[in-house]
Amino acid sequence: MSTNKIKIGVDVTGLIFHNQVTGIERVIVETNKYLFKILDPHIYEIHPFTTAPEREGYTHIHPYLLSDPVFTKPMIDLHECHILFFGGINLNIPFKELLNFKQNKNLKILTIVHDILPLTHPEWFQLPTTSTGHPRTISSKNYFQVYLQTMFALSNQVVLVSEHVKSEIYQLGWNLKPNIAVVPLGTFASNNAASRPSPSGLHSVYVSTITPRKGHEELLAAFDLLWNEGFDITLTLIGNAAWGVESFLGKIQNHRMKDIKLFLKTNLVDSQVDEIYASADIAFSVSEGEGFGLPLEEGLSKGLKIIARDIPVFRERDYPNLYFYSGGAQELSEKIKEVSVLPTKLLKPNEIRTMESFANEVARLIELL
Repeated sequence: MSTNKIKIGVDVTGLIFHNQVTGIERVIVETNKYLFKILDPHIYEIHPFTTAPEREGYTHIHPYLLSDPVFTKPMIDLHECHILFFGGINLNIPFKELLNFKQNKNLKILTIVHDILPLTHPEWFQLPTTSTGHPRTISSKNYFQVYLQTMFALSNQVVLVSEHVKSEIYQLGWNLKPNIAVVPLGTFASNNAASRPSPSGLHSVYVSTITPRKGHEELLAAFDLLWNEGFDITLTLIGNAAWGVESFLGKIQNHRMKDIKLFLKTNLVDSQVDEIYASADIAFSVSEGEGFGLPLEEGLSKGLKIIARDIPVFRERDYPNLYFYSGGAQELSEKIKEVSVLPTKLLKPNEIRTMESFANEVARLIELL
């Protein structure tokens, strides 16, 4: 391993031990892909590192996670790094060790904070588990607060993914020492939506992990109102189930429209999701709370109209084909009927923000460390 280059250690603890693909994991993987292209390889070496006991090999990891080019490089000990990059939540930060390491070596740390929902809405979250399986002895809210304060204390640069997250953090009244930059995320897809076939009828899609805060119950209730009055539209839900949604899954399983106008798709790869997007007219972003909310840009980039819940983080977006509703199944059903007859506005080239833009800004911040 070369000793005259700046060694960047990319934290892969969450990718290795949690082995799940949600929005945060997708952001980590796609950001790393671009960093390998953007950062000068004559100056920087990028390697994976973990703060938890390393497992043997990577054969157990989800194939999408393994597409991260960081796994093509040998694992590095964090003490060999000049820069540490924490792209997701790591519940095994050796705070005292890193603090001592920073004091004795010119170590720089950059951290992405995606949201503070466990602080603002602790009822939406289970108590997190460690990668080693040790039980937690404090509440999820208090644990996340300790974790977040640790990362702010350790980091030289913190990246927040929206102005909304920045506002919420500053409302906490903490003494924040690191540099803080707001760098919005973006779609993984091309901004130039491909021409879509014109299937008969009206079709809609919601891509999201199924959790209580994501609004699936309200969305289904709105569609029940539409179907009961004979409105012809399909709804495809794409996403794996998390905790606390057993009742909702039961409703789907026993629904009279299941596999007729109501569809639930799980464990899909991107190409399968793209096929469903291609036949849809409307997509939804109806979550009650987000740090950013990736499906909004994803749907817009596919040339769909988006109906989004009117929450501050979604209001940051100033895009064509984006429509808001305040809340409630009745209002949502009326908004669906209203938007269904509106024409889809043409997008300008590169009008929708992309993950490449996000990674470019993160790379510039790394170069300034």
